Amino acid sequence: MKKILLYLLLSTVLFLPALNGQSKKQRNVAATDKASVSARKIAVAYTDGLKAYYTGNTNEALKVFNGILLDNPKHDASHYMLARIDADKKDYRSAISHLQAASKIDKKNVWYKVDMAQYYQEIGEYATAIKLWEQVCKEKKNEYYLMNLAGCYYEMHRYDKMIQVYDRVEEILGYQGELTQYKVQVYLAMDKVKEAAGEYDKLIKQYPNNAEYYIKAATIYATNDMLDKAMPYFSKAAELDPSNAELLANLFSYWFYQKDQPQTTHFMTLAFQSPKVSWADKRSMVSQYLATFNNAQATEQAQKVLEGELKNSRDNAEAFAFLAGIYLAEKKMKMSADTFEQAFKLDPSLLADFFKPYLSAVENLNEWTRLIPFADDLLELYPQNANVYILLGGAYIEAKDYDKAITLLTKAMTFAYEKEELYNICKALSDAYHQKGDLDKASEYDQKAHRYKFQ
Repeated sequence: MKKILLYLLLSTVLFLPALNGQSKKQRNVAATDKASVSARKIAVAYTDGLKAYYTGNTNEALKVFNGILLDNPKHDASHYMLARIDADKKDYRSAISHLQAASKIDKKNVWYKVDMAQYYQEIGEYATAIKLWEQVCKEKKNEYYLMNLAGCYYEMHRYDKMIQVYDRVEEILGYQGELTQYKVQVYLAMDKVKEAAGEYDKLIKQYPNNAEYYIKAATIYATNDMLDKAMPYFSKAAELDPSNAELLANLFSYWFYQKDQPQTTHFMTLAFQSPKVSWADKRSMVSQYLATFNNAQATEQAQKVLEGELKNSRDNAEAFAFLAGIYLAEKKMKMSADTFEQAFKLDPSLLADFFKPYLSAVENLNEWTRLIPFADDLLELYPQNANVYILLGGAYIEAKDYDKAITLLTKAMTFAYEKEELYNICKALSDAYHQKGDLDKASEYDQKAHRYKFQ
């Protein structure tokens, strides 16, 4: 009996620790299962929240993400999504608050810093944004983040820091024309002309046969009244690419603003000879040239370059119109009218800008039938202009097409309000009917004209 009792006692002692260990294990498994179930529940809810957000159901998304944070205040992704929702409403301070909470939970997540930096930029707290962008740029070598950093320095007028940031961008991307232009503008904002031109000096060392970089450097010096420094660059560019459009335009502009007519003439002539210079640039040059140097020599030079242009481009309607204006100024009326007509045949829309000078040439020649080929275009352009109808009516009388003249002059009556206009129309109608042989109608309109004259 004693042996049995001893056996039972030993068995109990040995069994209890094993039983106790098994109970702890079961409790740990139960706790793990519970945590796993909670994590799965949050994951499902978070997916539902994302779906609501991206389908435009913002209220439902807010409800879901806030609910997740009630269950798990350390769910950084829900803080992040709440920040996104606030930012969409431009409530950047609330968005920043959520991102700060998310960043404390997951200190290694750079994306939280990126969005915070952007939101601080939005509310104009550039110093704080700079600190965040600097942290981001240390972690991620990315030109986009660096350009945002440069933007913050710009807002704080820290141009020296901007240059340093642009240098860092260049380390990533290499030479970028747009970035060089930014650096040049920043240097010029600091009145550092030499440093601005120096950006192109760097490129000249790398690409010594590229005329563009010499032109850019020269232009910086020339526009800052440092012609002695500009001219060597211009000269080198002219050696490399003498017909370069930008070079010629810059030299024309420089001497034009210096009001140096011989030099301006020289570079305008070269520009017109260059196939690389567009007609739009040539037109601008000759317009400025004639407006500023309003003398016989300027008119003669403008005529030469336009005549030269038309030898190479016979379909350039505007060049014909400009040349016709010069002939008009020189009182070469027939040449002016002929040249205007060539322009209008190529491009009838030019009548809108050049009809008055053309009419001046026609009037001087007293050749009104010249208007007839452009009658339809003129009536389309000036559908209710009594004077145009009167002019065309007179042209058709001169051409002995009295019916057409009468139709146009009768129409003119509906648009005329001034007594002088009405008098002129009635006299023209009287003349048309008289030429046609309808003396009664001629007399009727003669009497009407008499009444308008003495009313």
